[in-house]
Amino acid sequence: MLWKTSRSFAGAITMLPHPLEEIVGFGYLLCRVADSFEDESAMPAADRAALLMRLHAAVELAPGWREEAADLAAHASELLGDSTSEAEVRLVEGLPQLLYGLAKQDKPVQAQVRRCLQDMTAGMAEVVQRQESRRNQWPPFDDVEELLEYCDIAAGTVGSMLTGLFAWYSGEIAANLHELEPRAAAFGRVLQLTNILEDVLPDLEAGRCWLPRDVLTSAGITAPEHLHDPAMRERSAEVRQHLLAMTHHELLQAIAYLDALPSADVAIRRFCTAPLLMAVLTLRKLAGSPVKIGRRAVKGVLAATWFGGSRPALTKKMFDALRKSLPEPRPGLPSAPQPLDTVTAPEIDRGIDAAVRRLTELQSDAGSWHVDYGGMTLFLSQYVITCYVVGDMPDDKTRERMVRNLREHQNPDGGWGIDYDSSSIVLTTVLGYTALRLLGEPADAPHVRYAREFFLQHGGALASPQWGKAILAVLGVMDWEGLYPFLPELWLLPRWLPVHPGRLWCYPRIVYLPLSWLYGSRSVATDDPLLEELRSELYVDAYARTDWVRSRSRVASTDLLRKRSWLLKASFIALHWYESVAPAKLRAKALAVVLDHIEHEDRTSDFVGEGYMTKAFNTLVWHFARPGGEEITAHCKRSPEHLWDAPDGVKVQCYDSTQTWDTSFAVQALVLSRRPAAEEAIRAATKFLAHTQRTEPVPDAARHFRHPGAGGWPLSTKEQGRSISDGTAEALEALFAAEEAGVQHDVNSSRVRQAVEFILSLQNRDGGWATYDGLAGGTWLEKLNYSDIFDNLMVDYSTNEPTGSAVSALRHYLGRSPADLTAKIRHAIARGERYLLGNQRPDGSWYGMWGVCFTYGTWFAIKALAGSSDPRAAVAIDRACSFLLAHQRSDGGWGEAVQGARAHRYIHTETSQPAMTAWALLTLVQAGRSETPAARRAAGFLVRSQLPDGGWEGDYLAGVFNGSAGMNYDAYRWVFPLWALSAFAGSAPEVRSAGQARAS
Repeated sequence: MLWKTSRSFAGAITMLPHPLEEIVGFGYLLCRVADSFEDESAMPAADRAALLMRLHAAVELAPGWREEAADLAAHASELLGDSTSEAEVRLVEGLPQLLYGLAKQDKPVQAQVRRCLQDMTAGMAEVVQRQESRRNQWPPFDDVEELLEYCDIAAGTVGSMLTGLFAWYSGEIAANLHELEPRAAAFGRVLQLTNILEDVLPDLEAGRCWLPRDVLTSAGITAPEHLHDPAMRERSAEVRQHLLAMTHHELLQAIAYLDALPSADVAIRRFCTAPLLMAVLTLRKLAGSPVKIGRRAVKGVLAATWFGGSRPALTKKMFDALRKSLPEPRPGLPSAPQPLDTVTAPEIDRGIDAAVRRLTELQSDAGSWHVDYGGMTLFLSQYVITCYVVGDMPDDKTRERMVRNLREHQNPDGGWGIDYDSSSIVLTTVLGYTALRLLGEPADAPHVRYAREFFLQHGGALASPQWGKAILAVLGVMDWEGLYPFLPELWLLPRWLPVHPGRLWCYPRIVYLPLSWLYGSRSVATDDPLLEELRSELYVDAYARTDWVRSRSRVASTDLLRKRSWLLKASFIALHWYESVAPAKLRAKALAVVLDHIEHEDRTSDFVGEGYMTKAFNTLVWHFARPGGEEITAHCKRSPEHLWDAPDGVKVQCYDSTQTWDTSFAVQALVLSRRPAAEEAIRAATKFLAHTQRTEPVPDAARHFRHPGAGGWPLSTKEQGRSISDGTAEALEALFAAEEAGVQHDVNSSRVRQAVEFILSLQNRDGGWATYDGLAGGTWLEKLNYSDIFDNLMVDYSTNEPTGSAVSALRHYLGRSPADLTAKIRHAIARGERYLLGNQRPDGSWYGMWGVCFTYGTWFAIKALAGSSDPRAAVAIDRACSFLLAHQRSDGGWGEAVQGARAHRYIHTETSQPAMTAWALLTLVQAGRSETPAARRAAGFLVRSQLPDGGWEGDYLAGVFNGSAGMNYDAYRWVFPLWALSAFAGSAPEVRSAGQARAS
């Protein structure tokens, strides 16, 4: 279709790397659909505007978009007249396929294409209606401003879209977005202006004219025939020279855009060079007489692009030589004023006041901040399936709200991602489909049918990863033979063996525990007609004819974040052989040992569970092990504590909450605000923190492979109770901050020391900090990662954020530490700093494993290194600030997508986000850069984007689990912008002095 609608563009697009060539291709074709609607001059203006606005709505990909796209394509095809080519009619008829191509893409890609199409269609509809109101006026554009506005609508939008897509694809381009964004629209405008100048006479013959009246009348041209009149040739040439000079000015901006593209992105440079080269050749010829570039010239341009596009210096010389024959460049309009770098002290003051007011309003009666911690439909699906198996389904209203959540976060292609912001995968789509059916949704409902179409296209339930297959096997809609064995006998191995499952990080360990019991006992739900229907719906082929053993290795490419190693494959073979000869008595003994470990996990968390995934599996274990017993009763009673009812429906949180974590951050932000109105909230929060600290060790911890945890704080509540390193460090930071603000708390010095000793105990050999237990097994165990969808899962690795938190808290404790701990703490801090310095990426950033992503990781690293005496720290801080400045957007903010966590590179969101901007601003302040223009612009963004209620709205997930799945830490959008503005206000002299005057 590209070759039929634009040969020159089709030739250039083949230069782009995969998958950019496909994405840019359908994005361009969607723009051509809009062009077809606008250009159909025989169609009434009202109809054209209506079609454009229907396309504007269609690219939202809202529920029902397929039906709307089909209807729009059919309706538009009937309205298009003879002036529309057959190729363009076929293009319009293919609109549903084009939109499906968009629906399959990542959210950041969809957003870039959508913004382009919506800006374009809305602008074109306005232009069409304006021209209709001026149909007796020639030409319809009053002046140069209207011409350039139209060029922005028709082509500047495309330049911005391409820039966003390039930055999504390339980390180096993402780091240079601040240079590219201001020139992106000019890249498109120059191409549009060239087309307009080239087609003046053909357009006149078709009854169109895109030239501005002010330029025409200044040359004495007042009627279309004047442009044909030989006697008016000099006046026509004057118009042409004026517009060529204006286009030359745009060309210079476009060449600067090309120069700003990194030389390493050769394919993208070639793609951009080709249309610019054709444009400058056309402009050269237009300086004499208007001619069309033929196919031979196009081929020559593409050949020159191939060789010259990869050599930036040569390309620039080529353009400089070619444009010498053009008129001197002149701007069409005066330069737009640059955005101010400053934000006023009263604006920041008012922003802080409003943010404090909003944050304190959200505090719970317990003194904590208990807010949404969703983000993954996987947990909701697992909740529904678990409730169905144990016979404890939610009430009708809750079920209705659960359906709402699943539908709200269903991707346009019918599936669900590992999180709300990610592309669809088989695991979550099969489970989401199953949950909808169990909640009473009919199989032929459109949203259910589209989900089924998605997973069947990718291999059906057999293409799900191991965890998904295990859930389906318990439900009775997959045979246990379709899974590689989860052997309970592994728990009987000698503890000193390096492959003992007790050596795993807590997450894979406590998931493997119940899975091994369920597998070893072959637990299956009671069959019923609905489950029979599901068995006929989840598979590509008939359930009865499935070869379960041969299908074990199937995993859809969409779900395989981490490829299976040779060691894992070999272990699967060995486990399969053992399963065929496993002694019944040994199996029974193993199941009893596993059940003991499960009971320990449940009782030490009072059946709240470490997280919902393991809680769900444990619930299923007790349902089969002791039907109707106290354990299943306790689990069912506490399961609703994981539910959260939000505007997007009822969801299931990863934990029952993140109350301790969020409260620790909230206290630090409120203290830094220096607002008397925050004092009571701080006092109540410290009482909550005092209550949630674990003061006694976990009973029988060593036998159950647990850290004793005494002195630590959990992520959630006292009952959930699994102490974590960074949660403990941030709780201490909160208490220290409260003390410095004059708020006393109930955590005495011995309890503080206990917390410090807990933190010290979790430092790994590499100097970094683990999360829960410390590194108990070799990193080679990652080769046995059986999850498929999570990476770096198997052991408790050191990561940047816990290390940054630990180092910062320990340094703050030094001034009050007893003599016998001081040397140990200093040594731990030095080792932690060395870990962070060694973990800095070449671009100056730090990777964030638990937040999105590089702004988050970098903030934690800098808050630890800012107080370092190591001379290397200053260099590292400078590099980190350079990284942040390179990624700051033109509006002063920062925004990252969760896809960057998986790709291990910075991926911009299409709009700046408050949480990432706050982390970046905090980093700049802690690095001593609060007086820089970048810091002032960041503060300005936060002030301008603040909502009337004092909070902020984030469009993207800001948290992430283990670098793989996005999570919604709802408190982040209230806490961190307040913290950042308060830190900026306290460190920028002009803002600080104004705030002090106000306080006095």
